[in-house]
Amino acid sequence: MFMHKPEVIEIAVPYEEIEARRERVTKAKRFETPDRVPVIPAIGHRLMIPQTGVSFRDYYRNPETMLRAQILGQKWLMENVRTDAHSITGAWVGAWTDFQNTFEAGSLGCEVVFPDDDIPWVGPGWVKTDDDLGRLEAMDFVHSGINQKQLDYRRAMMAVAEKYPVRFQGGPIFYPGANPALTHTSDGPFGVAGDVMGQTELFTAVYENPDFVRELLRIVTDKLIEWLDFCWEEERLPTPKDFAWTDDLAVSLSAKSFRELVLPEEKRLRFHFDGWLSLHMCGKTDHLLEIFVDELKINEFQGYGYQVNLDRVAEVMGGRVVLVGNVNPMLIYSGTPEQVREATRLVIEKLAHFRGLIIQDGSNIPPGTPIENINAMTEAAEMYGRHA
Repeated sequence: MFMHKPEVIEIAVPYEEIEARRERVTKAKRFETPDRVPVIPAIGHRLMIPQTGVSFRDYYRNPETMLRAQILGQKWLMENVRTDAHSITGAWVGAWTDFQNTFEAGSLGCEVVFPDDDIPWVGPGWVKTDDDLGRLEAMDFVHSGINQKQLDYRRAMMAVAEKYPVRFQGGPIFYPGANPALTHTSDGPFGVAGDVMGQTELFTAVYENPDFVRELLRIVTDKLIEWLDFCWEEERLPTPKDFAWTDDLAVSLSAKSFRELVLPEEKRLRFHFDGWLSLHMCGKTDHLLEIFVDELKINEFQGYGYQVNLDRVAEVMGGRVVLVGNVNPMLIYSGTPEQVREATRLVIEKLAHFRGLIIQDGSNIPPGTPIENINAMTEAAEMYGRHA
């Protein structure tokens, strides 16, 4: 039977422009001198997927719908947002088993709720006792819950990959679904512990039962490493091993508590990897910056909170860590283009002379944000961020 050749999804961005973006970002990450400061707005699926006409209900119910919506969402982004993003494949970008920040807790006994009109979220924690810790440690983290769903969705996406060829203008055809990414990032030991125990209960235990917290963090970190090792083998990911992770919940700890309770497991997770290490943490992290540089030895601080003092981050990280941030996302949402340009100018003024700067929000642009406000960041980079 004659089979129609699938129509290529054309993305109206010249291939030469994609390569220019790649070079600009690569130079920034090497502390070299690009033609201007790169800009990569953090546009998540809560903003992007509705642009494709697909409901979240349908997006999460069907792996082919998920794949198609991701490709069309990236097409919309590339054609409408002024960004130096240069890829639509990989975790958190496109062609991936997208269950957002639920996959770890959702594979460790927590309920995951799938609203009809939003991304999924994690239900109540359940780990309360030593017996619960034993049950947690005995769980098959790789082949249960959301992680098993990831494996099923990955296989299903690969089976239909040839139906969705993609091409930038003047470039080669490629198939984003040919090797879709599992979620090989992490919400971090403390963040996942907060999900499985409950955030309030975890913070209480930090002060009332720190030994319980240490054991919980040890078990969680073991599970995270087990899953990540599986991802590297399953996807045949390259070495040295690059790794990007977050631990947003830990921002509320003092430096002393972070160092005593969380840092040993953060180091165990981080030093399991030997490539490019990118840490994200929302909120005011000024008190933790030296730990990130000197003890976790990160290469990149990504999407760090707009609350972080620019002089402080310059003093501690300037010229040592690639800084990706940190324009206030609520200003981008509700301000004017001129206000966004001015906020971006300030980041450039404080940090660009160190090199290693990529402008981003700090962090995650809300749904409903005007495109002209998002694009004002790149306008500012063109006005104020050109290197001589």
